[in-house]
Amino acid sequence: MFQQTVNVMQGFGVPGEVQLASPKRVESLIINSAGATPNVYGFAATKSNATNIAKMGGAITNGSTVFAGLMVNPKAATLFGTTSGTLAPTLAIPDNQQADFLTMGDVTVAVNTACNIGDLVSYNTTTGALSTYAPGGTVPAGTTTIPNAIVYRYPVAAVGGGITVVRLTN
Repeated sequence: MFQQTVNVMQGFGVPGEVQLASPKRVESLIINSAGATPNVYGFAATKSNATNIAKMGGAITNGSTVFAGLMVNPKAATLFGTTSGTLAPTLAIPDNQQADFLTMGDVTVAVNTACNIGDLVSYNTTTGALSTYAPGGTVPAGTTTIPNAIVYRYPVAAVGGGITVVRLTN
């Protein structure tokens, strides 16, 4: 049997992988979501000004909680598996682990909405999952806009979302 089709859109990265050789700003923090939600690579987190500990999602508040960044570098993590077994693949790490959080740079992420290049990026305040919306559009319910974040490469046509690259310039 000979090849009949050529896929134009090849797989290009794992959520949380830093893309391109552009300038980056990354901070290493302890992640502790207190078991409320999985700590997933490529998702957004906030951190406490008092403890400097990050958690997935969270509201940005004056004086107490700031944007920590997108959790990145999944290939540098010590993985503990899932409830299915210690060798089961996962992009989530348990609480009280060290993780890197990117506030400036280009990163591969999974979004749960269709998107175009130039769309703005927001995160779910409960889980940290990313969504997108058109400039001038309405921020999706239950999400907060990530300051200075746009879809930079690879539009997603699927209504349920997919993999893309976002650029943060904080």
